[in-house]
Amino acid sequence: MTRRVVPLVAGLLLCVATTLLADAATMSVTVKETQVRATPTYLGKVLGLLSYGEKVTVLDQPDAPKGWVKVSAKDGKLQGWVNLSSLTTKEIALKSGSGAASQTASSGDVALAGKGFNSDVEAKYKEDQKLDYTWVDTMEHWSYTPQQVSSFLATGGLTEPGGAQ
Repeated sequence: MTRRVVPLVAGLLLCVATTLLADAATMSVTVKETQVRATPTYLGKVLGLLSYGEKVTVLDQPDAPKGWVKVSAKDGKLQGWVNLSSLTTKEIALKSGSGAASQTASSGDVALAGKGFNSDVEAKYKEDQKLDYTWVDTMEHWSYTPQQVSSFLATGGLTEPGGAQ
């Protein structure tokens, strides 16, 4: 009886281990660069950066705020939170094909393409003489530190979606 139980238990354990390893979701970064944060909020401390095409392993986080996943990257050396908008489950090919690529995309092109907007579309909108883009162009150059954003939110009694409530 013992001779039959040991191989059966070993086989069962092997099946369970294989299933658990297969459940670890692998995702790829879909933007030029994304930040890995200490907490699941855009105001969390930045722990590191991931580049387009890098693979991450999604860690089991059933209580994660909506839109955020805890990941492990760079052979487990980098762990933290990434917004799902920067990730995909699809395979990303990082080659240009059989020939040499004649040009590369700028960071602006990559960001706009990810949102379905590119310089051609922007130029088409700017052709409409009734629209004034002065303030839009001005605001594109504004930047705020996470501390300034936190102060603004606290002053207004606001909380960031996905942050501490």
